[in-house]
Amino acid sequence: MPLQSLRLAILDADILRPELRPGFGSYGRMFRDLFARLGVDWHIQVYSAIRGERPASLDAFDAVLVTGSRYDAFADVPWIRNLRAFCRQCYAAEKPQVGICFGHQLLAHALGGRAERAHNGWGLGVMRFRIEDRTGFIEADTPIDLLVSHRDQVTALPPGARLLLANDFCPYGGFHIPGRVLCLQGHPEFDNDYESALLAHRENDVDPEQMRRIKDSLGTPHQGLRAGRWIQRFLETAIDGGAQSSL
Repeated sequence: MPLQSLRLAILDADILRPELRPGFGSYGRMFRDLFARLGVDWHIQVYSAIRGERPASLDAFDAVLVTGSRYDAFADVPWIRNLRAFCRQCYAAEKPQVGICFGHQLLAHALGGRAERAHNGWGLGVMRFRIEDRTGFIEADTPIDLLVSHRDQVTALPPGARLLLANDFCPYGGFHIPGRVLCLQGHPEFDNDYESALLAHRENDVDPEQMRRIKDSLGTPHQGLRAGRWIQRFLETAIDGGAQSSL
């Protein structure tokens, strides 16, 4: 499938805090900006999943990306239950899916794994992840440094999933189901300015020494573009492979 013809539905699972919207917009906008920086020219439509928005039909898009959120992916509330059900429908229809942070946890939970509140508290700042599976869309097995902001984690992978990223704090930092699903706990779409704005709301959630280390971690370059390229390669390969297999 030519690059410019890929139709990506971004399911935005949050609404930013009012004071953050003027400078940062939305998670959907952040992903649009990330893909623009990568030079991709996809047809991207953003839907407010938190408001119950969805594509009109499964035929209206080629792939789905579920964003981060302040909410719990395992929560028993209508919009989150409905989003998990929609992701299962996409999986059954063999639509490639990408999940980031909340989306990573939601897809794991929806497809038979588990996500829950982490016993070790908040993950914040820049975190380094080992590459556990050198799959086709990853260009090297060198660790990757990504901005994170989460207190929930995936604690069991869904059937058929392969562990992709891990570290001591977050053992299931990324996974993939070949050709079907790519999930990352880290945020490729974030930058240091947005992470710093979020940290201002976490001062009471971690002790001062831990917050000092978290802020110091922002001196490590965030490799969001590298992870964004993984997403690009994964989707292009998954959709091209599906198109070829249907011929």
